[in-house]
Amino acid sequence: MREYELTVVYDLAVAEAGGQDASVAHLTTVVEARGGQVLKVDHWGRRRMAYPIGRALDADYVVTRVNLEPVEVSGLETALKIDERVYRHLIVRADELPPPPPPREPRPQPTAEAAPAPAAEVAAPVETPAEAPAAAAEVVESSAATAAEPAEEPEAREDAAPGAETSD
Repeated sequence: MREYELTVVYDLAVAEAGGQDASVAHLTTVVEARGGQVLKVDHWGRRRMAYPIGRALDADYVVTRVNLEPVEVSGLETALKIDERVYRHLIVRADELPPPPPPREPRPQPTAEAAPAPAAEVAAPVETPAEAPAAAAEVVESSAATAAEPAEEPEAREDAAPGAETSD
């Protein structure tokens, strides 16, 4: 017997009619009818599909590891193709799968030394309402000074005809 990973995408009507684990029970029955053995079941439950199949947007996902004779794989595949409750299925030999990624280490919690830093930012001087009008007055004075200066006008070209536009 060889180990395979079997992923099946079921119609949600299976889960609604037979309960939450109806799709898992159906898959176990199909595998055992072919002389196989279910090693591990990972029932993902209701998930959004990447694209609609028929009019369905969601489906019930079941990922299992099974031991099965290589001769029986085609029979299992045929049974899943014929079943109208199965939207999609995929059978992969387990030895062809990449090894699972190592578990992640938890993120370190912030220490007490890092906590005072945000407090220092809060302690920055806050502008009082009395200072705000003074700062606004300075901005108005500087913009008035630039507006009082006359803008340079481009010199007219002597060889250009009167009323003709020039392009430089």
